[in-house]
Formats: sequence, structure tokens, C-alpha cells
Amino acid sequence: MKTTAPAASDARAEMAHLVRTTPPLPAWIFSWEGWDRYVRTEFNPPDLLDCAPADVEVDVDDPRVDYHRHLLMIETAFLEDCLLRARGTFGVNGNRYEGLLDMVIDGPAGTGKTYLLRLIGRELQRRVEKHFSDRIPVVHITVPHDPENKLNWIWEIASFLALTPEPKSEAEARQPRRIPDLSLPVHTVMERKQTRLLLVDDIQRVSPAQLGPILHYFDYLRTRLGITTIFCGTGATDIVHAARKGCDRRDEALWTAHQRLQPGATPSDLKAAVAKEHKVRSLLPVTWVDPLPWSDDNQEPLLAALKGYEKNLRMRKLSKDVLTRHAQYLHDRTGGYFLYLSQLICGAAVAAILDGTEDITREHLQAIRIGREEILPSR
Repeated sequence: MKTTAPAASDARAEMAHLVRTTPPLPAWIFSWEGWDRYVRTEFNPPDLLDCAPADVEVDVDDPRVDYHRHLLMIETAFLEDCLLRARGTFGVNGNRYEGLLDMVIDGPAGTGKTYLLRLIGRELQRRVEKHFSDRIPVVHITVPHDPENKLNWIWEIASFLALTPEPKSEAEARQPRRIPDLSLPVHTVMERKQTRLLLVDDIQRVSPAQLGPILHYFDYLRTRLGITTIFCGTGATDIVHAARKGCDRRDEALWTAHQRLQPGATPSDLKAAVAKEHKVRSLLPVTWVDPLPWSDDNQEPLLAALKGYEKNLRMRKLSKDVLTRHAQYLHDRTGGYFLYLSQLICGAAVAAILDGTEDITREHLQAIRIGREEILPSR
């Protein structure tokens, strides 16, 4: 069953369609071929008419089983607003020659940061491909296994662009290899293919000291090619800010600036002026992705998410409000983290289809293990 895309002029409806149809895919997304397939795939719920009849035992190869193993991320007002804000930032960046802003996505692990990062990239590439078919508008990498060496970061980009030489044999692969400097071919391809967005995930795996040297390379890409970088990861705000302060010698620059602006100031006055600047936590716009809250006066975000999951379920005997009636229990189990919420709902849905119940019960939910099982006793 194919979903009809809304008109491009309706920005919010277009965002909602993108969220509904963005498929979750594994690690090979860090290549142009895999990323391009991800962007073009429309992952839609299966039609019950295409699945096993109601009186036939379902096996693990049934289309509904495969679908419910990785339910689509539900559309929320938060995700749509994030996409609209990102579009606004790119709109400004795309019409100026200097002063481009990078971005940061931050929040606890398991809240959906990576999904949002890729959703932004997918949205940009789809807009570009409405007008051009020969470009690589988005490059998606993760922090390299050894982030100390700048060449390893460039190698990640080169790998995405299929510029890295592959070993010719297993024997060659086992030999220690010197990482070549691929900065020139990377620059050439990104310039010719008019890359506009660099997605960098897993920033929590790098320290500010390790990130600092590569920031100047990203600055170079932004200045020369107009490429915006989005840094994503738990603690990304503080990591990027600390790296920026170190590699740009920001404190020293602030000190001399205040000396010029306040020629008669005492050292203590200058320290106070610099300390005021230290209260700025990030020089870049930050999108915070937090767990869904649950309290007596704030239940709507979780309920909206559960209704979204209910809409995506494809089961033959689904009860009304099958998830929302368990909202308190689901939040107690998952803490409002999308990672655990998705695992719990998907696991229960698959179990209900395979055992023929075709409905999610509390027993199904209780039988699924997702972690977070041990809760420390209150003191």
C-alpha cells in the first residue's frame, strides 16, 4: 500500500509524511549507496490482504511480523518542529557566503537523537532531488574508532563517498596499513557534487581534545564549500563547546577583547567579564531530545506517542486504546525513552501475532525484557 506524498507547499504535512515513512536501517547507512537507499525507501505498513489469512498460522516470515519488528517512529509535533527549524537554518545558510551556523543535537541515550539526525538529512536530500539528480547533498559519518588522528575522520567521509581503497586480498587486509591523506579527493567530490550537510553521529565517543583538531577541518569545509555540520550525541553540547574553546583559544581572545573595550579595567574586572561569557553553554543552536514526560499535569506527549504507535499497528483483533490504557505502566517500564518504548511495543506486537492473539495484552508487555528491569529502592 503506497502512501501518497502531500504537496511540497504544505511544509508541516510534508514533515509529517516524512516522519511516517522514514525506515529504520542498520549500520551500512554510512555509505552513499546505503544512505541513498534509506532516503528513497518508503516503509509503509503492510496491507492485511497481502498477509496470511486469519485462519492460517503465522510464521516468522509473515510481512506483518517483519513490519512490527521495527515499527515506524511515530510522528510528533516535536519532530515536525525540529525539521522545520532545521529547514530554516539551512535556508539562511544557503543564501549567505559567510556566518554559516552548525547545529547540535543532544540529550540522554535512547531518546531518538540519531533518528532525528537522519530525518533532517533525509528531508534535505529529498528537497534537493526534486530539482537535481546528480548531487550528493548529504554525507553521514560516525566518530571514527581512533578519533585522535584527523586523517581517520577524513577517512570516514571518504568511505561514505566510496573513495577509500579496499584491500585486494585477505593477506593484504591483515597487514598494518598507513592511512593515506584523502582530503583532496574528498574535497573534490564534495565540491563537484555540491554537498551541503555533514551529519556526525556518536559525538559522545570523542573527548574535546580529540574533537578540537578536526573542527578546523569542518570549518574549512564550511568556509570553502558551504557545508553545515550537525553534531549528534549524548553530551554533544558540552563536548563541542569545550573543543571549540580549546582549538580557537577563545578565553585568550575574550581577555584581549575586553582589554581593548575597557582600557581602564582592573584584572578583576576583566576576569568578571570573561566569566560572564563562560555562562554561555553553546555557541551553536542546540536541539534537546528528552524522554517523554509523565505526570498528573503533563501526560499529553506520551499519550500522543502511544496513539501514534496504535495507528501504525496492523493486527486483526486490536482492542480500542490498546496502548494508551497502559500509559502509566509503559512509562514506568520505559522511563519515556523511545528506545525502550519501541522495543517493548514491537516485542509485544510480534509475540501477539505469532501466538494468534492478534491483540496486545498486559501479559504480552510483561513478558518482554527490555532492560531497565532493576529499579533502585527509594531512600
